[in-house]
Parts: sequence; C-alpha cells; structure tokens
Amino acid sequence: MKPTLKLLRDLLPISHLPAGRKAAEVRELLDTVSGLSAHEVAKELTERVIPAVAEQKNTHMRFRLLEEALQEAEKALPVLERHIDLSSLPLPLAATTSALTADNLMKALVGGYFKLARTIFQGSQQERLIRIFNRATHRAMMLLARRQQLAYRSYAKPSASTWSMLHELCRMARTLRARLPKEEIAPIEHQYLSALLFAYLEPGKLPRDELVAAIFCTRQLALHAVIAEDAPDTGNRKAAAERFLVRPGEAGPGIPLLRLPPGTPLDDCLIIDCSGVLVELDKSLSRIAADNGGSEPEIPPGLLQALRQAIGVRAVRRFQRKAFKPHADLVGGIAHVIPFIEGDAHSRRAIDLVARRGARGFQSSEWALVDQSPDGFLVRFIQGENWKLGVGNLVALQARESSSVHVCLVRRIATTSQGSLELGLQALSPQVSVVDLPGHGEIRRGIYLHSLPGYGNRPGIIARPGHLASGHKLRLDAHGDTQLWQIGRRLEASEGLEFFALVPL
Repeated sequence: MKPTLKLLRDLLPISHLPAGRKAAEVRELLDTVSGLSAHEVAKELTERVIPAVAEQKNTHMRFRLLEEALQEAEKALPVLERHIDLSSLPLPLAATTSALTADNLMKALVGGYFKLARTIFQGSQQERLIRIFNRATHRAMMLLARRQQLAYRSYAKPSASTWSMLHELCRMARTLRARLPKEEIAPIEHQYLSALLFAYLEPGKLPRDELVAAIFCTRQLALHAVIAEDAPDTGNRKAAAERFLVRPGEAGPGIPLLRLPPGTPLDDCLIIDCSGVLVELDKSLSRIAADNGGSEPEIPPGLLQALRQAIGVRAVRRFQRKAFKPHADLVGGIAHVIPFIEGDAHSRRAIDLVARRGARGFQSSEWALVDQSPDGFLVRFIQGENWKLGVGNLVALQARESSSVHVCLVRRIATTSQGSLELGLQALSPQVSVVDLPGHGEIRRGIYLHSLPGYGNRPGIIARPGHLASGHKLRLDAHGDTQLWQIGRRLEASEGLEFFALVPL
C-alpha cells in the first residue's frame, strides 16, 4: 500500500510539497534581512520577500508569512519615520528617500493583506475563513492609516489610493457582517473611523510635535463615532450638524453634511455621526477647566479645541482670496524676526537689502506670494534656508520692492503634489515695533503690535517665554510715544514665544 499511496500522491495535480517549499524559501529570505540597516531591510522586504509571499496559494500560510514579514518591517519603519520627524522642510534628499522607502514597504504590505482579504471575500469559503479575513482587513487598514500619517509628517496630502482602499475594506467587512451577523467587526470600524477623524482634524494645521498626540486623541475619540444606518434630512441643519458624508467611490475622508445642498441624494453613502465625539470633547475640556491647571492634562487643551472646532463648527472664509504673486523674503522665529524688523522695515529696494545684509542677525528664505486676503497670505517656498519651524510659530514677511513688514503666525503647512512647501499665514497687525522690555541686568526685547484686527483691534505684544506675565504693568516707548500698559491674558503660546493682549492704563 505504501508505494501505491506514494504513487497516487505524486500523480495528484495539487501537492502540498511545492507550497511547503515556497514557505521555506520565504522564511529563508526573512532570515537574510536580520542585521541589515533599516533601508536595506525595507528594500529586501519590498522587492523580494513580500512578492514571494504573494505566490503562496495556501490562505493560512499566506497570512502567516505576511505576519512574519510585518514583524521584520516593524524593526525598520520606526527608524525611517523618526528620520522624517527630525528633518526640516522641504525634506532634504536623504529624508525624502527614507519617506519613499517606508511608503513603498507599507504599500507592499497593504497590497498583500488587501488581496488576501478580497480573495476571501470573493471566494466560496467566507464563513470558514472569516477570522483570517477580519485580521487581514484590520492589518491593511492600520497600515493604510500609517501611510497617511507618514504623508502628514511632511505636511503632504495622502494618496487617493489609501482612501479608496480604506473605503473598499470597510465595505467588504460590513457586507460580510450582514451575511454572518454573529461576526464582530468593531475593531475594523474603529480603525476606519480613527483614520476619518484624524483627517477631519486637518493635520496640516497642527505643529509637527503635536501629531503623535493628535493620533492618540483621535483613536480614543473614534470609539464614540458611529457609522449611521439611516441618513438624516440634509435640509434639517440641526440633524445634519456634526455628521459627515462619505462616498466610497470618491477618494477622500468625506465632507460635512452641512455643505450639501438640501435634497442631495445620499444613496450608497456612509454617514459618519460624530455627535458622541463632541460630547466627549466637551467633557474633557470641562474637566481641564475645573482642574484649573492643577495637573498636566494628558492631551493639550489646544488640540482638543482644534478638534472640536474641526468637527463642530465649519469654518467659513471671511474674505475673498486675491491673486497676488510677487516674491517675498521670510524669516521665522522671534530671534530672527526682531532683527529683520529693525534692519529691513524701511527698505524699499532689493539692492538696499543686499547692501545691509553683511552682518545681519537673521536667516531669510525666498517665497512666492501665491495669494492674499486682508488677514493673511499663502506663500510657497522657492529657495533659501529649509523650514525648521511649525504651525503656531512667528514669521516676518516682506514682499520684494515693498517697505511693509508683516508679522504673522503660521496657521497651516502643506506639501503640494509637486513637492513644493506652502504656508498659510495669519497677519497679526498692520503696524509693528520692536520695543525694550524690563529685565534684571539683561537685554530683553519684544514685538509691539499696535492693533490686532483678529482680536477686537486691541494692541498686543510678543516676547520670549517667561519675559512677561499677565497682570504686570509695562511702559513701552514706540516711535517716541511712551504709554503705560497692563499685560492682559495670554492669547497664544508656541515654541519660543508668548503672545499677550495689552490693556491701556
């Protein structure tokens, strides 16, 4: 019997031996990446290991090998991501290479898990393989969200394909759950809602050092978001508030329902109900206010406020943008803005700037003024010092051939699809002066803002952290006019500066 059985096994068209040999070959490849650098590990996994896993026909073995490849990837990805976090903007060549390497690796892993999930979804053994489907779907979603976060790290827009795949994975999971009601897909929906909620926060408006906290925050709050079964009436503004419309066929996180004209058909769409998220945000903000600074909150209150604003209140542009494209000089950080204001505020000609900049106390870069409104600018990087600051930092902007220096706060950063860096700037005051501040034996200087249109036209002052405090009295001499002020509430604070309102005495 034994020779006969062996003969039959050899004659069978499907044999387990080739699959076993292929699995062994993949594991041999995985063994070879041990000890390589992060770039080399990522390259080997992307170009050799993961394509070899895709050839595995056995569903269980294919998933197991993908998991082993992911374990090796987790040794390289944090190194590449850290390189991007520590790099200035626009990303230098080495950091750009790290970003592309990490993205290609995650794209390959996503492709492996996505194809596995789709194969099961389209096959005839859905019930038997449902656990592998759910785990592969969840893994794919996590990696897609991580790809998007990698783009946000350099203020780039996530690729359209990441949204298309996220929507498709969610659709497949919900379809299978309808066929197999006992199956639980809560982790899959939570991962999907986390990615949507993070996109609603508009990461391009956040400082880079707050992205990790923002990811953590949106993951926690996504537990309170719901994929609604019934669509509310878009004509009822109260019912449509705090809800977003996702069209799975469109590549994007969706739009607020309030932006839709009344009567818009909502067939084949998902409604994301964030009303529960707003309730939790209000509770957190109330707890922080009641604590009254007694302890350091786990999540910065400013981040919670930004998320509440993004979900609960739809920002409306107050002014029409105007085309405005001359070149301008820009410096960032209070240490550079002060000497820039003093040295360049009265120069109209670029030749004068060149003549004076032999011993300047600042480093400027050249930007294109893409457009302008009464309270801000959109500028695009051309050349000069790489951008090392983030959202909330202070900059001074002066258009070429103009004597006006605009002191602004960075409100948004974006990397365009062409790789250009753009800043959205809020202009603070039409008139600014550098003033001396009281100090004990040291020279302290600040920026006096004569009028703040965005804050009720009251005056304000910007100084380094710790140089001023609310309630103190201050005598300022600007252009020969001396006035006594009381320092009011702190309007904002970011890296290297504090921004206070002034109350006349």
